[in-house]
Amino acid sequence: MAGAAGVSIATVSRILTGARNSAPATRERVLTAAAALDYRPSGPARALKLRRSRTLGLLVTDIENPYFPEIVRAVEDAAHEHGFALLLCNATDEPQRELAYINLLLERRVDGIIVAASRVGARHAALLRRARVPVVLVNSEATSSGLPAITSDNRGGARLAAEHLIGLGHRRIGHITAPATNTAAAARLTGVRDALRRAGIDPASVAVAQGDGRVAGGEQAMADLLARRPRPTAVVCYNDLTAIGAMRAVRGVGLAVPRDVSLVGFDDIELAQWTDPPLTTISQPKREMGAWAFARIAVHEDTSLARDQGTTVRLPTTLVVRSSTAPA
Repeated sequence: MAGAAGVSIATVSRILTGARNSAPATRERVLTAAAALDYRPSGPARALKLRRSRTLGLLVTDIENPYFPEIVRAVEDAAHEHGFALLLCNATDEPQRELAYINLLLERRVDGIIVAASRVGARHAALLRRARVPVVLVNSEATSSGLPAITSDNRGGARLAAEHLIGLGHRRIGHITAPATNTAAAARLTGVRDALRRAGIDPASVAVAQGDGRVAGGEQAMADLLARRPRPTAVVCYNDLTAIGAMRAVRGVGLAVPRDVSLVGFDDIELAQWTDPPLTTISQPKREMGAWAFARIAVHEDTSLARDQGTTVRLPTTLVVRSSTAPA
């Protein structure tokens, strides 16, 4: 290319790496030659020289859960706006696969790693703390990891959901939770009990059944609640997928939502507005979480400044009222 442009190799290197101290005519000749030769700079070579790849790694728990693609989109939008690329790793909640992906991202010399998988921060905290790049947790409250994290106010959001049901006159309230290994599960159950306590209702009266955070688990857990006597007239669900499964269980025994049972989800995934009936839910600020996580990494030119003693940011949630809830 240097020969085609009639300049030295050093001049080509300066111009293609963004230097502005060359004459406009020289710059034009180099860029014209690069286009004619279909030249593409070597990403790995440039990363080694600049010590930055302008690439981030994003590790998610389960790409089939609609919540996580929305987080991915939020991070990717912020990254694209600032000229960063994204390497997406779907860990499927398997510890060995998580470990393999973390090591792969470090080998690829990414500029930072965003972990949107609630159990990864706890399971692999030591490795992530040793990483020589910034690491940020999203949708995780692994406070013992010592890593910066951003999540929504799970306890406050569940309290909002239960308060909405209490305001509609419901007193027999159930909750479908998730396995204890899901870091948000305990906080959301506590939030439901907070609302009952504030309303003068015994917080121990909440009927609790455990799902798995997916549709099938929600359906099975709701069937359990419906078999109890007296059965709940309203249920706060761990997430929207759980609530969709709960709807199936209600219909399966000849009842209707919300006539016989009111349901509230959590997350406000896009699908929530298209269920029948549309799902009342707690909206998490997914775009804000994704943008914060990207910014937390991108601002650090010196990656040794990656952490600040495990700061955790909790963003407020909002109640989105649709048609799956009605007066008792």
